[in-house]
Amino acid sequence: MTECVWGVVAMVGDALPADVIAALPGATPAPTLCWQYMSGGEQSGEGGARAFFSGRVSNHAELAAATGLAGDCSGAALVGRLIVARGVAALAELNGPFVAAIVQEKPRRLTLLRDQHGQKFLYYARRKDGVVFFSDSLPWLRGCPGVEVGIDFHALSDYLSLGYVPSPRSIYRGIGKVSAGTAVSWNGGDNAVAERYWRPLAGGRGNLSYGEALEETRCLLGQSIRRCLQAYPEAGILLSGGIDSSVILGMAAPLKTGPFHSFTIGFEQGNYDERVLAAEAAAMAGAKHTERVVTPADLSLLPELLAAAGEPFADSSLLPTAIAMRFAAAGGSQAVFMGDGGDELFGGYRRYQVMALRERLRLLPRGLVRALATGALGCLPEHAEQRTALSSLRRLAAAWAQEALPCYASFQELFSPAMRFELTAPAALREAPSYLDDWAADIAASGLRDLVEQMNLLDLLHYVPDDGCRKDVLAAMGTDVQPLAPILDMDVTRFALQLPRQYRVTCRERKRLLRSLGVGIIPPSLLRQTKRGFGVPVAAWLRSELAPAMRALVAEQRQWDRDGWFDGGVLARYVDEHLAAQCDHGARLWALYCLRLWLEQGR
Repeated sequence: MTECVWGVVAMVGDALPADVIAALPGATPAPTLCWQYMSGGEQSGEGGARAFFSGRVSNHAELAAATGLAGDCSGAALVGRLIVARGVAALAELNGPFVAAIVQEKPRRLTLLRDQHGQKFLYYARRKDGVVFFSDSLPWLRGCPGVEVGIDFHALSDYLSLGYVPSPRSIYRGIGKVSAGTAVSWNGGDNAVAERYWRPLAGGRGNLSYGEALEETRCLLGQSIRRCLQAYPEAGILLSGGIDSSVILGMAAPLKTGPFHSFTIGFEQGNYDERVLAAEAAAMAGAKHTERVVTPADLSLLPELLAAAGEPFADSSLLPTAIAMRFAAAGGSQAVFMGDGGDELFGGYRRYQVMALRERLRLLPRGLVRALATGALGCLPEHAEQRTALSSLRRLAAAWAQEALPCYASFQELFSPAMRFELTAPAALREAPSYLDDWAADIAASGLRDLVEQMNLLDLLHYVPDDGCRKDVLAAMGTDVQPLAPILDMDVTRFALQLPRQYRVTCRERKRLLRSLGVGIIPPSLLRQTKRGFGVPVAAWLRSELAPAMRALVAEQRQWDRDGWFDGGVLARYVDEHLAAQCDHGARLWALYCLRLWLEQGR
């Protein structure tokens, strides 16, 4: 079973404090390293720095040769040499999921690193005496002596908005996350300084024909899949019934000796069930296919997953993904291919089409557009279920009534700003800064003008690392199964971002290149399907098997909401409206349910 990796460094003085040494698991620090200690991962003293590394670098041999190291050197040695010789900017050349720490003694400096897409996680906490703890396990870090673990209301507000806590915050005031593509450094006793070493850059290959772009995409994705198979020859694949994972299987199957093991998750509710499409893709690729139906009985796994997360997390697809990982582990798979990144890099979301249409209609008077959208919203009744035409129309009308950034955010938000203000009780929580301020700053720093490219940037900076990749990491915990996301390969990423936007998404088409890539290798019926993903029928479950748990949110509020964060009357209204099928509050109530489960794990 994979154990957490961790370290502690005294940025001031020659020794770790006694309370820190007493709390360290395992061995006491060696006398020559009495001001620092690291455990787990790969470690190296190469290049004038002590380096710690956990992860995989697919272009390891090429970078090692370029830095004068042996091709079989450790990842720790490679990262240490790169940092010392060329600085953090050189890390943009690394290709793969990783976290790392570099400790330099003279002058004393600690640098924490996370890969470009955030496929692995690293948390940190700095005490007032200059001691810095870091780990890939938030629960481990929370237990370190002297770490401030009061709830961060900014983070809690963001969780209510998005269903996850975005980097660089954690749910705790005294603990931070290293953001994807970022180095966080301490010089002596100074405060942390964050430096982004990689940022998604759009445009640059506008002279490429669509056919040339298609062939280059095929070449780069094939190369990424081969790299994954070299590292994990017995990898299986998790099929979602969508284009991304099916294309990966179609391309990977001829590269492997013997059939692939493919896995899929289904539900009893037809509009959430993907087993038929996944089975068709598996049959076409000659895969050995197995499936599993997820029911409300599987919710017993949720408290364990949230305890491992160390903070609330409300992406409902975590549950089926975790079950699929355990299913794959039982079948002997050492790693599992997944389709992560396809929607963000190749334009798979409907919300991109909405922004493409807004881009096209920018010359229309904004007041006219808002008036039309508001009028349409007033004519559309509430609907009790997601994934219906009516609910989609209501969401679309509500989005169009807002400015561009709030419009885009509304497609991901659980509680709108007005809902958060109504639901939350403490003034400090009501008035917490919004994640939208961070998003607006990211757009301003990018210089991008196209609305689709702006919103695509936000997904790559925030949604991919802190929701999608976080879900995969949590789902795999306790299984020793490695998630593989070949579409998030950096060669694929850089190429996809340089392409003309219309090669990826237009007002009429989504995921153009991947659909073209799928012709001949995945079933035509699948190419015609709309995106589903591993969504969970939350709204229906909350009205049936989980209805008692929803009533308990209200009846037992004082037990789980001990600090009085939420207005009990508003909470009761949400529950009543949902159970009576007057409104669909499913995603919102699921977020509160997950928050309660996390709080009951001891927060």
